[in-house]
Amino acid sequence: MKAEGIAQKATRLVSGNRKAAYGDVMDGLARIAVLWNALLTAAGKAPARPLDEHDVGQMMVNLKQARSYTGPHRADNHVDQAGWSSVAGEAAERLSRRRR
Repeated sequence: MKAEGIAQKATRLVSGNRKAAYGDVMDGLARIAVLWNALLTAAGKAPARPLDEHDVGQMMVNLKQARSYTGPHRADNHVDQAGWSSVAGEAAERLSRRRR
């Protein structure tokens, strides 16, 4: 698959029916951040600053990066990386506006 195809597929995933199934992606990232922060705190590993929506998006990119190094090539890992990266970028933009 060419780069443009990966980007287009990621765009369809990010802006497709997932919102209907899971709600606003930023709300989902915020819920994940709350849960991960609670888990890290309970484990005695609370970060110096709590994780936020952007951090969660970036960590999901890392998850897909790690998966791309296992087993045979799966284009899905790169599509998901592109999708999560775009979501992380949107989260960073929203957080930046909120902090102004």
